[in-house]
Amino acid sequence: MLWVLVGAMAAPARAGPIPQPLLQAVRARAAVAYRGEQIVVAWEGAAKAQASLVRIEHDPPAWTRLDYVPLGPSLRWTVIRRDTVEIRFDPLRLTGTTGPRASTDEDAFETVHLPWLLENYRIATAQDALLGRKVTRVELVPSAGDRPTHRLTVDDETGVVLRSERIGPDGSLGEVTAFLRFEIMPVGWRRNATMPAGLHLTPQARVRTASAADIIRVLGGPPVGVAVPAGFHKTGEYLTGDGPVVQTIYSDGLSTLVVYQRRGSVASPPQGSRVVPTPAGPIWVQRLGLRTLVHWSHAGRVLTMVGEVSRAGLQIAAERTGIASAPRIWDRLLVWLQELVRSY
Repeated sequence: MLWVLVGAMAAPARAGPIPQPLLQAVRARAAVAYRGEQIVVAWEGAAKAQASLVRIEHDPPAWTRLDYVPLGPSLRWTVIRRDTVEIRFDPLRLTGTTGPRASTDEDAFETVHLPWLLENYRIATAQDALLGRKVTRVELVPSAGDRPTHRLTVDDETGVVLRSERIGPDGSLGEVTAFLRFEIMPVGWRRNATMPAGLHLTPQARVRTASAADIIRVLGGPPVGVAVPAGFHKTGEYLTGDGPVVQTIYSDGLSTLVVYQRRGSVASPPQGSRVVPTPAGPIWVQRLGLRTLVHWSHAGRVLTMVGEVSRAGLQIAAERTGIASAPRIWDRLLVWLQELVRSY
């Protein structure tokens, strides 16, 4: 989403003309109260999709409730954001997790991320109608051919995004979110809403900003400099608890790229990934809907890069960063013994 911003902001990029519907969409999140029902569809390859109906209550700044009803065998789940807390739970079992809600910063989007977006995407707009309302259709086409095209349908009166589509670099439809019913409500209409009783919630591990000293302590030295795809800018570095993984977030103004680093010389490929040989050494890749995961080792670090970038784009980034040659049998045995010792 346009309004989800993560982490500390870098220096602003050069700004171009500001498209008003985009600013409306960002500002509406904190200003417009509404309720409604959406359908959300995410494709996992050409033949498989997951779809859910979502009932929404939104009363900024203190209350949002999303009730997901999957159109299939998956379990229902509910997300509630109240003040600074977000909970996710199974409404039947009453079990779930709790943690801080994702930060939003409309001013930072306008001063930092929007200029990056204007540098990296071509924008076209057209007037239309949806759900009996006047809307503006906004298409954001990436300058680089390795990431998705975004299409937004923005309500002219409120700025709420009534429909969004994301199309992969190969032209395949990746995700669609569309309101089936939309009703504007007065701000404060859910001021007396409360959290459900009887919930059994597990606190999520705390994510915090990592200092330079934290990173050196966790990794045993400075991090590997990752050659991310063109147009991405670093927004922050984070630790979950005390490590052992350092998470670095990058943005091109619209899409997010995440790089995970930890100590190690032998890659630990994620389940479901497949090995791809390169001239320097092996990498492992996995398709996750519109996202791609690439995993490899280099310079005493094990790295994982995840983002809405094509496999070719992330493979080039890994090769430019550096890829270690295939580990020897002895190296694999040593890693196995270390993991065995830690398990006791």
